[in-house]
Amino acid sequence: MEACLEEVLPPTTELEEGLRNGSKGLHFRHTDNTVQWLRAMESVGLPKIFYPETTDVYDRKNMPKVVYCIHALSLYLYKLGIAPQIQDLLGKVDFTEEEISNMRSELDKYGIQMPAFSKIGGILANELSGDEAALHAAVIAINEAVERGQASVTMGVLRNPNAMLRNTQEVLAQDYQDTLTQAKARKRDQSSGRRLSVATEERDVYEELLTQQEIQSCIDRVNTQAAVRKVNQAVVVQDEAALLAALRLEALSLLGVQEANSCWYLEHFTAYTQQKSKDGGRTVVLDKEEIIRIVSSCNDFAEAEKRKLEAVSRINTAIRLGNAVETVEELLNPEAQLPIVYQSAANLYQAELFSLQLQGGRAVIEQLTDSPLGFTNIEQDNLNRYADMLIEERAETLSKSQEFLTWNDVQKCVDMVNIQVQEEHERIIAIAEINEALNSGDPQQTLAALLLPTAKLTGVNPATAQHYHDVLHYTKRRLCQVA
Repeated sequence: MEACLEEVLPPTTELEEGLRNGSKGLHFRHTDNTVQWLRAMESVGLPKIFYPETTDVYDRKNMPKVVYCIHALSLYLYKLGIAPQIQDLLGKVDFTEEEISNMRSELDKYGIQMPAFSKIGGILANELSGDEAALHAAVIAINEAVERGQASVTMGVLRNPNAMLRNTQEVLAQDYQDTLTQAKARKRDQSSGRRLSVATEERDVYEELLTQQEIQSCIDRVNTQAAVRKVNQAVVVQDEAALLAALRLEALSLLGVQEANSCWYLEHFTAYTQQKSKDGGRTVVLDKEEIIRIVSSCNDFAEAEKRKLEAVSRINTAIRLGNAVETVEELLNPEAQLPIVYQSAANLYQAELFSLQLQGGRAVIEQLTDSPLGFTNIEQDNLNRYADMLIEERAETLSKSQEFLTWNDVQKCVDMVNIQVQEEHERIIAIAEINEALNSGDPQQTLAALLLPTAKLTGVNPATAQHYHDVLHYTKRRLCQVA
């Protein structure tokens, strides 16, 4: 550039700041110098593939690309015969005190000496911007800590914001240390041949040290292994809540994990491990791929079960309405998972099923209250609910070619109905408390009522308490006006 202009330019650090105009932001005037430079390159015909983005310059988003562009421009102008070519300046340029490497000053913060290698991440160490130098210095500090072998020290530098690492967990400090040590040893072994063939000043520091991406990969791998262990442990101890929490861990990246399916997850994981253990004759430890497959198949199964129950409900509705055509159409619905249904027997199905429906409820209630059968927790107020659920369960077992419900099946239905009724009562009380809180005019009281576990509300955010209160109060007032 000095040869083209025939004048002495400021030091490189000042030139960079001048090109960037010393301002940060997206206002047009801040990019004047950069735009003029881009137009100048366009005027001489430099291919646009080499051009940096405006933000690459003024906000230091990609200074290496700026450097590559300048080198490409130099070669292009040289071939046009209007400028000298940039020479290889490696080991030839003397920097002033003002231009002391950002890299060295950042490393000094960690008490680490400048590496002997002249390149860091493919960029000359003295060409790194402040932000880049801070990142590379933090990464080099992590490598130094890994070498010392103290997990607590390594954990401290992993959490340095300058390293830009995600999802580190204190409890996994030793696992991070071990994994990083192994990865670093492998990389050192792989670079041993290159050390003999390349001069020290031409080598990249990351030929032996772990890069930021490699460190992040190690962290992600350890997190995934820990999450997989938690899933396996939850299955072993048969803890439904712990299994659901483990499946929701970010490290597993599972999609579609649903709280409503938690009992199915435990059942399917247990059945899978038992079958695999039986086949292999040893304790089974599931890996991430198996966990993903089981969750996916379980979600499909749960969805099919949900649709089957909905289909059974529609069958019962059609039977009660007395329309044989509608009844047989619902019986033919594949989601009901019933054996072969003959459309020609529509009237017979309607007559027989309607008869069962009429007497089924009364007969079920009589049998439930028959003391010799020994059913427990029978609530008189819930008898009709017991009967409805048992009739649905009976239809489901018939679809599976099972002729009878067992005593345990019946008792399970009784207990499930009791739980449902109890939850409904608690929800009614919780809703009453929410309404009382709205009347009080206190947003915090409304928030406390919304957060009641018995209200079964999800996604309540304390930060928007005032907004919840205002919207609910307005809705309640509108309902009162309509009534």
